[in-house]
Amino acid sequence: MIYIKSFLLLLTLAATVLFKTQHMDVMLYVASCAVLIYLALSWFKVSLPGKIFISLSGVLLLAFWGRGVDFTVVEQGFSRVALFSAFMVGLVFLRVAAKLSDVIARCGRFLINQKPSARYAVLTYGSCLLGAVLSFGSLNLMGQVIVNGNTLEAAKGDSRIHLVRKKRMVLALLRGFSTLPLSSPFSISMALVLSIVPSLKWQSLVPLSISIAVALIALGWFMDYRTYAKAQAANAQTSYESQHGGAVLIFVAIVLTLFGMSATLSMTFNYGLPVSIIILSPFFAVGWFLLEEMFNKGVSETGILMFAKSMATELNAMSSEVAVIGGASFVGALFSAIIPIELVQDFSQFLGLHGFPLAVFCMLAVMLTSIVGVSPFVSVTILATTFSDVTLFGLSPYVLATSLLVGWALTLNVSPLTISSIIIGRIIECRPSDITLRWNGLYCLIALGFMVATLYGFHLAYD
Repeated sequence: MIYIKSFLLLLTLAATVLFKTQHMDVMLYVASCAVLIYLALSWFKVSLPGKIFISLSGVLLLAFWGRGVDFTVVEQGFSRVALFSAFMVGLVFLRVAAKLSDVIARCGRFLINQKPSARYAVLTYGSCLLGAVLSFGSLNLMGQVIVNGNTLEAAKGDSRIHLVRKKRMVLALLRGFSTLPLSSPFSISMALVLSIVPSLKWQSLVPLSISIAVALIALGWFMDYRTYAKAQAANAQTSYESQHGGAVLIFVAIVLTLFGMSATLSMTFNYGLPVSIIILSPFFAVGWFLLEEMFNKGVSETGILMFAKSMATELNAMSSEVAVIGGASFVGALFSAIIPIELVQDFSQFLGLHGFPLAVFCMLAVMLTSIVGVSPFVSVTILATTFSDVTLFGLSPYVLATSLLVGWALTLNVSPLTISSIIIGRIIECRPSDITLRWNGLYCLIALGFMVATLYGFHLAYD
């Protein structure tokens, strides 16, 4: 069964690529059927939110059917399901290659083994960079390295120093990882807004969002520096190793090469960045794995089998992700068709949500709903779909997209119910609410105010 389900997701990826690049409509039905069969076979392993979204998709489809079927809208819904499922499968290839990579292991050791004055910045940018390929795997990797390196013995028996070090490193890890919706072209958030808001161009959005991510990281570093400047001065004489710096440069080159190849493919054939990433990721990941194998110990049957086994394990563990993301994207497509745009426009104007206030509302809606457990993928899908025709609401598509991505990034900082905060809390044996609300609460408030001002500046510039 494990190989059948793996085959279904690989079929989804191949069929989606053919549908998007060769415009073979039959391939959309192949990809959609493959996803549905995969979910049916994995039903008992799908999480409750995933089951809810699959059920809601069925209910909305029946309601839509009763209003008279415009099958184009249904096809659009399945097209999103196929695209996002294929995108996640493509990233699995990269994640498996990264997990088996000696370069990644050496990167993790380098990021932790820094002097206090540099450790925060290195950890933050490092978690952002590793997260671009490893996703939540970067939290497991770096979180465990933090636990192993920050022992009471390393703090010379001082429990206060031990706690301070843990807090600083954990916040650096969380804040860096939380910028992924803004900083990573390989993130599902970027693929989501680019596919739903048709007037967006990735060549304009990606540099804009990366600049905001850098600003958020700089804000976190400044707050850490101001809080612990005296402690850093006291530890200035301590010596720290700086081995494995070359591994970081190699990994940066790997990420930039993949992005450069994807961007070139996108601009050459006008496929769009998400589709280009889907096409290249499997080949790039396999090539990366084989090159490391050749340089380390030579390509062996054991290594290839390990890669294949890891792929099968990862693909079979994706059922809840596919259900939630696929279900939410399908719901978003039908939701916008069932509810007339005129009603949404009148309601938003009644509430005063026009122009800049609408951008602030979208950002806050993503943040606040996440605190009660609503996935940012769900809220961003619904909001992006509802307001995708931005000209009707007096807003630039780039301001709308930025507000949603910023809301997603701040959600990862403040919500104790996100997967990232739960993973970090489990690894360091700390309640997620302590990490996100108690330790990181002040940063979230300052970052929120900073982002409101930034969005206003963007609104004036794009108006």
